[in-house]
Amino acid sequence: MITVPAFVWRSGSWGRALLIGGGVGLVLGVLAWLDSGFWISGVLVLVIVGVFYGIWMTRRMTRYWPLSRQLTGTERVTIVRAARAGDRLGDPRLLDAARDYCRGAQAAAEAARPFRWLLPVVLVVAAASALFDAVFGSVGNAVVSVVYLAALLVELFWWPKRQAQLLANVRKSCG
Repeated sequence: MITVPAFVWRSGSWGRALLIGGGVGLVLGVLAWLDSGFWISGVLVLVIVGVFYGIWMTRRMTRYWPLSRQLTGTERVTIVRAARAGDRLGDPRLLDAARDYCRGAQAAAEAARPFRWLLPVVLVVAAASALFDAVFGSVGNAVVSVVYLAALLVELFWWPKRQAQLLANVRKSCG
């Protein structure tokens, strides 16, 4: 939930599903196309991942922040921007919803924490795949493997610090 930028919250649930699913599906679809060399595989990944991930993530976001349903898009964006920046809200009407967002962001981060142990394992596999693809695969295979490897390195080393900073800001804004 904390990974979702504030502007995404402006849309309703279908708009959020389209933005999130479309973004993730597009990136993974391009990688699938580069990896396989077939544009149809990219389109299939775009559609399948985009639809399922968009719907799943939007439902997850709403489950962790139930009061978001009662807010306008502008109010949701205001709350999320303030929370991510660590600023207090000026509008007292939004305080309950802001506290609900803070609880949801903390709960979502805690729910993801048990799976962090898997990242080093996946990183080792990704490094081996990148090496294999660089030696035996096509240029597209090597590029995709390096992109996945870079994304895993970001997830493993940069994201925990950034997430901690964002969660500290969220606690500060709602505290």
